[in-house]
Amino acid sequence: MVAGVTARITVPNVLTMSRMVMALAAALLAIAHAPQAAVGILIAAALLDAFDGWYARAFSQSTALGAHLDPLADKVLMGVVFVWVGVESRSPWVWGLVALVALRETAVTLLRAYSLRRHGRFIPASRFGRIKMLTQSIVGLTLLSVMHFLGREVPVVVTVTGLVGILIVSYASGVGYLSVWRSGGLGMGRPVSPGEQAPEEPRRVSAGRRAG
Repeated sequence: MVAGVTARITVPNVLTMSRMVMALAAALLAIAHAPQAAVGILIAAALLDAFDGWYARAFSQSTALGAHLDPLADKVLMGVVFVWVGVESRSPWVWGLVALVALRETAVTLLRAYSLRRHGRFIPASRFGRIKMLTQSIVGLTLLSVMHFLGREVPVVVTVTGLVGILIVSYASGVGYLSVWRSGGLGMGRPVSPGEQAPEEPRRVSAGRRAG
């Protein structure tokens, strides 16, 4: 029992949980009118996202728990970023695009949950999913940085253009996950317990903990 608990408490998993706490702390700071500190924390959390994935792969600490926690941490982080972007823009067009991004994230999460619960098949990370997360981070954090570090108003058309780019990448990666799932499970295996080492992914699916 103790060994199983120890196996779950890895450095990448601690960092992943820290990212969720940082995202929520940033949201509170934004509400408390400390935007620069909030944006700084969000940027640090995004950089930590890249670091904990590298650490998990480099030191063979990829776990099933990490595979489930990591996409949740990504969604919490990006949720804070894009809700904030929507609030700052005060544009129904921006809010509509943010809602479409949220719809994609919800759909992929439900697909993963359904696949695992109903068919015992885990949908692994993909390279396109990581590109999606990188695109979201760059666009969202750049917009917030321009607003709060440079003190400049971002035109709605610029925000809309960035969100449209995110939508294209996000839905393309979502369709990729659905195609993989329907094709019979490329890279999909049996579910693993939280304390068990995550299975290696095949070459055609990029290895690691990232999920999108």
